[in-house]
Amino acid sequence: MTHAADFRALSELLTGEYPLDPATADAHRERLARHFPADLDRLIDAHRAAAGQPDPGAAFFAAVNADPALARLSRETLAIWYTAQFTRPDNTQDAPDTPARYRAGLVWKIISAHPLSAAPVPGGYGYWTQHPGRES
Repeated sequence: MTHAADFRALSELLTGEYPLDPATADAHRERLARHFPADLDRLIDAHRAAAGQPDPGAAFFAAVNADPALARLSRETLAIWYTAQFTRPDNTQDAPDTPARYRAGLVWKIISAHPLSAAPVPGGYGYWTQHPGRES
């Protein structure tokens, strides 16, 4: 597998969502790699090693929990998939890189809601300013 495919596979294991969008996976991987380059390689290596075990999920969980840096990056990987943002190593926020990625965050699917300020109705943002049933 390639680095990109491995990142998507470990993201699917972490999130429990299958299949994850390859383009989004590439974008998330690139953003995380800018801030966690060595740890991301190590996390992918841990996933590769776990994949050959009888229970890949348990093996990956054990490897991640044995290393605080990998545990943190696993949490940030979950955060970026669910919210399109994550916390950098210096504890500052890396906000969603695009509005589309924010809207595509897994959190909205899981909670069966639309993204805040991105309503799935005609008019989109600002829909709440219109009286129901009236044309603008």
